[in-house]
Order: sequence, then structure tokens, then C-alpha cells
Amino acid sequence: MTTSYNITDLPFNIEGSEPAPTKEQHSLFETRSRTASIASSLSSARPSTVRFRGKPILLLGLGICISIILLCAGLGIQIFVANEYAHQGLDIITTASLGSTLAIFWVLAVFLLLTIPLVVGLDGYRLAWAWLEASADNGHNRPTPFQLGLIMNLLHGANLSALCGGLKYMYGICTLTKPSYKPPILRRVLFILALALGLVYSFEILVIVLSISSKTMSISQLRDYPGTWPQLSRQINSSMCATTNGAVAQSINLCGLQNPGASPFSGSLPEALRTLTNNSATNAVAFGNDGTAFLVPASIPMDAAYYGTSVGVISVCQSITDQCVGSGPAYGPTEYLAFSCPSSVSFNAALNTTTGTYPFGILDSTGNEYGTPYLVDSNPFRFGAVAVSDAYSSPADTFAGNTGFFTHGSAGAFNVLTCSVTVRNVTYMYHNGIFTIDPSRTVLASDLDITRGIGAMTSAAYLSMRVPAAVDGAGLAGGDYASAFARELSRELIAFTASAYASAAPLDLQIVVPILGSRFPLVLLVLILAWLVAYCALVLFLTISAVLASSASPYTLLARSRLADPLTAVHTAYGRAEAHRTWERSAQRLFSVETGLDRLSVGPTTSSAGGLAFGVSRAVVAPSSIPSI
Repeated sequence: MTTSYNITDLPFNIEGSEPAPTKEQHSLFETRSRTASIASSLSSARPSTVRFRGKPILLLGLGICISIILLCAGLGIQIFVANEYAHQGLDIITTASLGSTLAIFWVLAVFLLLTIPLVVGLDGYRLAWAWLEASADNGHNRPTPFQLGLIMNLLHGANLSALCGGLKYMYGICTLTKPSYKPPILRRVLFILALALGLVYSFEILVIVLSISSKTMSISQLRDYPGTWPQLSRQINSSMCATTNGAVAQSINLCGLQNPGASPFSGSLPEALRTLTNNSATNAVAFGNDGTAFLVPASIPMDAAYYGTSVGVISVCQSITDQCVGSGPAYGPTEYLAFSCPSSVSFNAALNTTTGTYPFGILDSTGNEYGTPYLVDSNPFRFGAVAVSDAYSSPADTFAGNTGFFTHGSAGAFNVLTCSVTVRNVTYMYHNGIFTIDPSRTVLASDLDITRGIGAMTSAAYLSMRVPAAVDGAGLAGGDYASAFARELSRELIAFTASAYASAAPLDLQIVVPILGSRFPLVLLVLILAWLVAYCALVLFLTISAVLASSASPYTLLARSRLADPLTAVHTAYGRAEAHRTWERSAQRLFSVETGLDRLSVGPTTSSAGGLAFGVSRAVVAPSSIPSI
């Protein structure tokens, strides 16, 4: 086989006219003796002022940290600034879109994954400095050729495969023996790579769990109400109360609720009954979160949230039957009970033998029912009632559970209750179907005529039948009969005065805009933030170590380039040994201009010690003819 060359730049690649050697024999890196002597000679010539070499390192480390901080800031703005949020239990609820928010998390996760080689590569400066120190003083940080290859693989690969290879070597996995000599720099690079990979891959797992556990949810967002505000508040009708035309006795103004004549309630009763039965086109009764019953519009826009005013009633009742039942029935097993309440309860609950009815209405100071209830002169006022029902069954002359009802033969069951009733000027907030009382702006109604109007309507309300019938059976399956009675009493007392109120503008009004928001587990958000802080701390630690190492010796950057880039190892093994190029940090500048003579061959070759060996070598200058094998 004959090989010939026609290379124009051959003189540049070989010295003189002599052909290139078959293979330049030198080790992968210089020996300890040469390194020490070169370091000694150059250190003596080192200038007094050392140039700062860590600027690119600082830019890299700070760039990674700043990028992570900016992505975190973007997440914070997305969740907490650009959108509304609320802390609910162990979750964060935000109006931010779930898809766009998770996209930022995944961008952050991918960014961390891409920075692993850069972060691990930062540790190469510290490793290079430790190697330089050990080379100068015969220290322990001088790896064997195989160990050096492992370190280069770990720094350059920076992946799970490289980590597994390093661990297998360190602990003798799948090998016959464990290495007896393990330089500290090999341990360090294994630890840094394992730490970086552990942080990043566990972060990926956290983001996956966050993506699975986060939910899309419908959220109502409040915005300024467009157009003319609807009249959603309620106030006393001033035109009806401007005169005393509604006075029925003692010059009391009842705002038209009751008028003199044959039909005193003809003007107010129809609207009262429509409001009570939820058939009014104007008014309805709503309950606040504290149990106050107050008037609201019959129709509230579905997309409205407002801050309004009204007049309301709140009642607090208790059953005193056990204090008023005597030693036995007074009128036989088929007749009504005779109640005799102690003076401490201030309620005369005895049966009115003339009318055959029990008291059920507003009480005066002596505990008797007002004959003319519009004469009530206090707010709050007391209300007494004896409820009769057939829904509470128990053995004769016993109590029906904890309901307060006492049975008496075939006459039914009886319950004696006293209530404190308060008329209030209510300020409330309506949102998403819920009425919330504002306690700071809800006060007693100072106008006693409002209270007297409520008292006047009890004459036409037939409360003794309406209220017990509405709550008949309450307390048997749970709950409290007295509380149910109080709630219904408040509802009916305010409903029967509905015609005395007029519409008014709310104090504030907003439109409710339904949007799709997100629910994020707070624990996962905190863990993700902690992982990012730990990763940034690792980056800063390695950056500071790298800057210190690069400043410790003018050769650190050069030694680090030999560790971090496999191309330098190829040059050292097979490239031309031109002294002025060995000081270059760029792998490309280490190589001379290559020719056909620099082609690599593999196969049998002659070793430096003599004998036939198999390996990689550079080509030789071809003779005129070479016999084929």
C-alpha cells in the first residue's frame, strides 16, 4: 500500500525539514516534578499587582441566581400582585390562571435542569487549585489517570450517568476491589454533583406534585359597577311619615301602617303578607350572619355586590316552660294547662279565661301583654309567647326531649318562651348570595316610632298562629326550638312593616365578574421556595469558592480548562507539543494548524518501551511505498 501527501503548510507543522515523529511521547498532564519547577520559576516572576480573574465567574454565578430570582419574582407577581389572592387554610387561592402560572413553574424547573453543568463546572476552579497545590507539595489531591478521567467526566457530563460511574468506582460496585487511593477532589466533585442533581430533580418532583394537586376554581372578582346604580338599600318612607295621618291614638305617627277607620290595616297588610310569603315585587326578608332579619329588594342583580342599609329585627328567645308548669293539670287531661311563672321571669303566661287564649305579644313592664302594642316605649322590648303544638308527642305531663314543650293529654304540647327583641338600623354587605352585617355601623333604631310601627302591626299579624306553625316540629331532629322561634319571630315582625320603607341607593356597589382562578397548596409553594433558596445558596457558595481559587494562583484558570474540557485532554495526548500553545485556555487554540500528518490511526503500533502494542497514534510521513499487510 502506498500513501502520498501534498500538504502546502507542512513546514509550519514540523520543525525544520525533518518529518514529524511517529507519536509525540508525553503524558496526559505534566509530571509533578515539571509542574513544581515551572510553578516555582513563574511564581518568582509574578508581578506585584495580581489581575482579578474572577469577573467571568462572578457574572456566571450571579447571572444564574439573578435569573432564578427574576423567575421567582414573576411567579410572585403572577400570583400575588397582578391578580387577587386569599389565604384559605392550607391553600392559596388566586385569580391567576392555572395554566400560565404552572407554565412559569415549569420554565423555572427546566432552567434549573439546564444550569446543572454550569453550576458543577464552577467547582472546577476549586478542584484545579487543589490539584495545583497538591502537585507542588506532593499532597493527596493528585489523582491517578483513571481518577482524573472520572473527574473530567463528572465535570463535563454533570448528569446521572456520570454520577453513577463515579459512585461505582468510589465504592467498588460491580468491581472486584475498591480503590485504595481516593483523592479528596474526587470525593468533592461527587458530592457537589450529587447535591446539585438531588436539588434539581427533587425540585422537578415538587413541580409535578404541584401540577397534580393544584386545581382550577371559579372565583368572583369585584369591579366598578357600570351605568346607573339600582336602588338596593331600604329606608323609612319620609313622605309617608311627613304627617301624622297615620296616628290612631295619642298623636303617635305610625307612617301609614295603621289608619283610623273600619279597616285600619288595609293600606299596609297586603304588602306585608306578600313580603312574608316571598311574593312581593318590591321587598323580601333576608337574614344576616348574626341572625338579624332585615328588608332587602325582592330582586338583586346576580352580578352585583353591594354595601347597603336597611331596618332589621333581631330576637333572642329562651324557653321557661319548666319554671311555669305547676304540680299538675288545672283543667283536666283534655283541657289547657294552667301556667304560673315566677316573678323573676316577669311574664304572666296564664290562660285568658275570657278569650280562651294564651298571651302572645309585646310585654309591658309588669309582664302582661300590651292591649295596645303600638304604645311600646322601649327598644329593645320584651316579647312573651305560649306556643301550642300537636307535633311534639311524649307521655302525658312530660317534656318532649329538650324542645321545651310539655305535653298535657290530648290538649297537645305547650311551650312558654320569653324573647328580647331589638329593632336596628342595619348596615350590611351582600356578596355571592350572603348577607354580612357590619357591626361597626349597625346600631339601635333611635326613632321609637319605628318600634311602635312594629308593635302596631302585631295586632293584625295573627302571630300566635303564624310563628308556631312556621317552626312546628323544630328541635326534634336536632337544633334548638327557641332559636328557630326567635328567627321566625324576627322575620315576621319586620315583614309586616314592609310598606313603611322606600328604596334608596346603596353605599357602594360593584359588579361581580366570574373568572377561572387557581388553588395552590401552600405547603408545596413553601417547599419550592425553600428548594430555590438552597439551590441559589449552592451556586453562590461555588461562585465564591471559584473566585477565591482563581485569585489564588495565575495557573488556576489554565488548570481548570484542562479539567472541564475533554478537548484539552485530546490535545495533550495527541496534539503537537508547541510550548507557546500550552498556556492557552481555549481548546481550539491548543491545536496547531492540522494536516494530513495529524490524522489518527488505531491498531498495532510500537510502544516507547519497545514491543508491539495496540493503541491510538498519529500518522507518520509516508515513504514512497509501504507494503500492504
